[in-house]
Amino acid sequence: MNVTEKILWKSNNFQSSYTFSNPDRMGYWTKAFMKYIRSADEYGMKATKRGFYKIMGKKLTKGNMCTFFASITQADIVTATKEWNGSFTECIYTKGSNWNNYLNGNLKRG
Repeated sequence: MNVTEKILWKSNNFQSSYTFSNPDRMGYWTKAFMKYIRSADEYGMKATKRGFYKIMGKKLTKGNMCTFFASITQADIVTATKEWNGSFTECIYTKGSNWNNYLNGNLKRG
C-alpha cells in the first residue's frame, strides 16, 4: 500500500465525532479498549463491553459510550460478534481487519 493511500470508513451515525485517523493522538478510551482487546487475545479470553467496564472500574449502564463502540466497530478496528453467554447475548470483540491499518495511520473517515 502506498503511504499516502488511506482506507476510508463510514460512520452510520452523523453525531459521532470519532475519526480514528491519527494513532499518535489516540484518545483515552480508544487506547484503553485496544489494550484490553490485545490482552484478552494474548490470554485467550473473550473481550466484552462488560469485562472492559469492570477493568476500567466503571459501571456499565445501557447506552454507555454507544457511539464509541459503534464507531470503532464501523471503522473495522474491532469486530463485534454476538454470542449467548448462558444468561444473555453479549458482544465479543476481537481485532478487526483495520486494526493494523489504524495503528499505521492508514485510516480515514469518509
